[in-house]
Amino acid sequence: MPTHAELSVRLLNDASDFFIALGENNEPLRAQMEENATVFTQMASLLEQDPQGELNGSPYSQLAGKLLQDASGFFRSLAEQNEPLKEQMEENANVYEQIGGLVMNDPLGILD
Repeated sequence: MPTHAELSVRLLNDASDFFIALGENNEPLRAQMEENATVFTQMASLLEQDPQGELNGSPYSQLAGKLLQDASGFFRSLAEQNEPLKEQMEENANVYEQIGGLVMNDPLGILD
């Protein structure tokens, strides 16, 4: 079973891919989505290399968890604005929120 950190790395990379795709299909959002993707990819890399590492005194697990929870809020916002995607975005938001909390509390824990 993967650790909370390993699951978080996957979700951070998936969110990065999602942001890139969203930016490619929406020119006004392209720069912001590319910036988001870069931040999420960088955090995934840091967390993957050292799940217990720190950046300027902040644990990677805390930073990653906050990013996952931010992504959750973004997905919920998309759900409210797009009825055909609502159910999927709500499910994504729930997963990102839950894993974000788990990685912040115990990056090396295993999902039951």
